[in-house]
Amino acid sequence: MKEEIIEARILEYGKLKSLYNDIVFFKKYSEILERSGETVGSPPPSIRELQFVQNRIGPLKVVVQGRSAKLPEVNAVVLLPRNGIPKFALADFSNGIKVYLGYEKESLIVGIDIGLRHLFTVVAITRGKLYKTRFFGDKEVIETFTKYLGEEQGVTHLEEIKVKVRGIVKEATSFIKELEPKVVAIEDLREYEGKVGKGLRVLQDMLEKELYSNGVRFRRIDPYNTSKLCSHCGYKKGEVMGSIFVCPSCGYKADRDFNAAYNLALMCYYTC
Repeated sequence: MKEEIIEARILEYGKLKSLYNDIVFFKKYSEILERSGETVGSPPPSIRELQFVQNRIGPLKVVVQGRSAKLPEVNAVVLLPRNGIPKFALADFSNGIKVYLGYEKESLIVGIDIGLRHLFTVVAITRGKLYKTRFFGDKEVIETFTKYLGEEQGVTHLEEIKVKVRGIVKEATSFIKELEPKVVAIEDLREYEGKVGKGLRVLQDMLEKELYSNGVRFRRIDPYNTSKLCSHCGYKKGEVMGSIFVCPSCGYKADRDFNAAYNLALMCYYTC
């Protein structure tokens, strides 16, 4: 799992200032030797004792003490910039003295709403908060879908939809794969009857196959009431007015597809 590097405020410098002075002296001394053609010697013992690469020392051990953390190897203390226990610290001397803490990066959860206005509405969250949103759709595909719904059989148009949506499915999958999600929550449309349900299931099947072939883990989530549940306050009887979701409890307004996809992601965040 990748790390998230966050700068921390230094409360006690400990050895950091003396290390900074040693590093500045060593760099200037080395420049003088290089200009004169002489061989650059070894850095001073204070630097050699620690792993020094490209103006940084680390990784350093971190000992959490309430809202602060001690770096025993340099006897410094920093304020924790966020909740959680950092895995390591880095002391950076490229522009003054700075300390960065490395936290384990929490994986994203992605929710996907499948529909007609937006074929795929993708909402990514981290720590239960919104991270990124993107809508996927094509006017031409939607027009073909409308023709499919308007004809008694519509089989020809259904096959046409499969051809036209293939590129959109690949585009959506590529976007999702770049997010490196822990899991993707897809609304489960297998129980939906009628032509609309059958058409949307075609989109679901194509997307699931593409995700699977790209090694992206997904889970089907029951979409019941996701369009009426407020993703902002949790109120269960929101109103859908055309393309807009409105919560009578907290006043929250959002695109109805976005609200549904956000709810799918939240459900998976707490249950997957």
